Amino acid sequence: MAFIAVDASSNSMAFAIFTYDNMLSAFGKIIYNHSSKSIYDKAGTIGKKSGSTVSALIERFEARTMIIEKPIFANSPMTASNLALTQGALVGASFMGGIHRIVGTEPITWQSFIGNKNLTKAEKEQIKLDNPTQTANWLKNYHRDFRKQRTMDYVNNRFSLDIKDNDVGDAIGIGCYAFDSGVLNK
Repeated sequence: MAFIAVDASSNSMAFAIFTYDNMLSAFGKIIYNHSSKSIYDKAGTIGKKSGSTVSALIERFEARTMIIEKPIFANSPMTASNLALTQGALVGASFMGGIHRIVGTEPITWQSFIGNKNLTKAEKEQIKLDNPTQTANWLKNYHRDFRKQRTMDYVNNRFSLDIKDNDVGDAIGIGCYAFDSGVLNK
């Protein structure tokens, strides 16, 4: 038996397959390539593409459980609504595709568990000192990219990989959290 770890967005679904003996069996990413700007059309595309991907993964790896990163909090009600719609499409399609159980995890929960906590005040100050001419927005993006790289470094070191896509790195990191924490056994 195996489980699927997922990092989903409105544009793609990165996944990692783990067996219950801590074997990373497969990983990848599907890009949705939306042709419409309508969030409802996008949700439909997500449902179709993620459902067929999940069905194929279930068939190949006999995975019946999924752990997925919960949507992030967004300051914009429209962004929050869009994230909820698109993730709902993926979850529904996954159940229709054969998944029996889905567990959600907060981004900071799995990230902290693998050693990628939020940057400390001292780390942020050092980055600001090292980049004195940069804007607050640039620094915020740098912090995000720095943490994404830290996850990829963790994944690459743990499995002797050379992952360059941070969504795939996140999916594998979510899987590591699921396996090591035992959250799927509860």
